[in-house]
Amino acid sequence: MDYASVVAKLRRPADGCCKSTPCGASLASTRASSSTSFTSTYSFKDLALAIAVATRLRRDAQDKSSGAWALVEAVGHRLKLAAVAGLLVTLWMAWTKYMRRVARRQAKWGNGRVAMLAGAALFAGARRMGLTANNEVAEGAGHVQQMHGRQCLACWHPHGLYTIAPFLFHSQLPRNRDSVSYGYFTAVAGACFHLPVFREILGLINARVADSRIVDGLLTEGHSVFVCPGGIYEQLHTDPNQEQVFFPPNLGFVRQAIKHGVPLVPTYNFGENQLFDLPDWSRKLSLWLKERYNMGVPLGIGRHHLPFVPRKLHLSIRVGDFVEVGEAEEHPSDERVREVFLEYCRALRRLFEAHKDEDLPPEVAARGLILVWRGHDDVDLSLDALLGKRPALDPEPKMAARALILVWRGHDDVDLSLDALLGKRPALDPEPKMAARGLILV
Repeated sequence: MDYASVVAKLRRPADGCCKSTPCGASLASTRASSSTSFTSTYSFKDLALAIAVATRLRRDAQDKSSGAWALVEAVGHRLKLAAVAGLLVTLWMAWTKYMRRVARRQAKWGNGRVAMLAGAALFAGARRMGLTANNEVAEGAGHVQQMHGRQCLACWHPHGLYTIAPFLFHSQLPRNRDSVSYGYFTAVAGACFHLPVFREILGLINARVADSRIVDGLLTEGHSVFVCPGGIYEQLHTDPNQEQVFFPPNLGFVRQAIKHGVPLVPTYNFGENQLFDLPDWSRKLSLWLKERYNMGVPLGIGRHHLPFVPRKLHLSIRVGDFVEVGEAEEHPSDERVREVFLEYCRALRRLFEAHKDEDLPPEVAARGLILVWRGHDDVDLSLDALLGKRPALDPEPKMAARALILVWRGHDDVDLSLDALLGKRPALDPEPKMAARGLILV
């Protein structure tokens, strides 16, 4: 029976009822007098339908008579949604603030097994993208074993566009008890901790903000740290056709190592620069953003000419020799810092020269490695200078070939040339062209 027929049946008088009496009253009197007579008139199915119809009629009446109640219900529903949204936003802000503290924390964060799982997922993602690598840190090569149990300041080069090699192939090692780099921390750009999910992964794998105070605190606590001296500047100057490494003007990483008396360890990620192409317009845009907003967002073009999709390559993470810095000194002199720095550059050069032909494309390997100490163009960091064929502090070769000219203003008769000063001819002789004419007495 449908709604209309039930209403019609309920409104029709039953047998023995007065026509002027509503069927509701008849139904009530019948139920009060005898259940037998009630069931003879209406079935239980009719009763259920009657209850449903009465409920609906009452609800319809309330809706028609009280529109304000409907408005109150709608407002209440929206207030509930607003309260839930506000609670979620508050929780999100609190979690973000908490993760900012984690980014500066000088201790591990999170469960070790979860961190290992996150690192394994990154490694699997790299394989999925067609990336493979041999990592001397993970393999525990003979000369790398000294990293185990000894505090050091390890430096990776080059930065590349997105530091793919360290992030994908080294991330699970700092939480792996069987790794030589167990307990190591990695200094990364603070902007990385503004990205949800990504920041949680970084926190799990012992990544912290690349701030001098954070690195100093980690070293003070006895931890080993991975840093990238080139930073954002090196990232924005990434060139897939030329291997180059940039060092900061104040050499903060060398000063930190000397302050705490820990050795420097050079590492090189061969193939990092070749994962992406960097168009000229992207480089100019990145440099403009760096100058204007102090942030670099290089757009690398990789496989299938798509951004952020790396080429399928085999990478090699190589580790060089330890560079001892001597006794700890809180405020080392510039001369000592320079000496340690040049020794570090020699170790880095030896590492690059030993593996460039095997791990780089032939045309890139043939161009060699360019080392740049920003703000110190007078220091020659070429291969010949660092390996002893030419003093590192000599001027550039093209300038050295022109020799040095000394001039005593107002005394042109004094010869300050190399031959005169070293005794090959008198310094006070007149110019050669004048001497050749002889002496005239008048």
